Amino acid sequence: MALIRTEQTRYRRYRPAAKAARTRARELAEEWQLTGMSDALESAVSELVSNAVVHGRAARGSRVTVTYRLARDRGRLRLRVEVRDWATGMPQITWTACGNGDGTEGIPDIPESGRGLWMVAAIADQWGVIPRVIGKSVWFELELAPAVGVS
Repeated sequence: MALIRTEQTRYRRYRPAAKAARTRARELAEEWQLTGMSDALESAVSELVSNAVVHGRAARGSRVTVTYRLARDRGRLRLRVEVRDWATGMPQITWTACGNGDGTEGIPDIPESGRGLWMVAAIADQWGVIPRVIGKSVWFELELAPAVGVS
């Protein structure tokens, strides 16, 4: 895998960080000429930063780090984004089965809260969680269309 570009941004762990991360993701998509990617990138980054800020328990003054890596892998461009925090807790998608007799039995019922990972899973080509000694990294990858140019 040949790394083309990389960037890392650190945010204070507080609620306005999600908005700042969303703005930076959109700017980066424009700077790197990731045509048609800005909405997906912005949404996924915003959700993961929000999760890191709202749901984890971490020491006062801790940070959330977002790392972007654009690489060429077997002729395809891939953008990998990792959101790293030093908080406790591991994210997971919760599945609850519907059973209301309307023919939807066995289809997952998406809860009212906690839909961020569902959205990331729907947007991304791949995603996952890497446990760390302290905290974790939640990552996702977007595969870019071959026509996308990178300068």
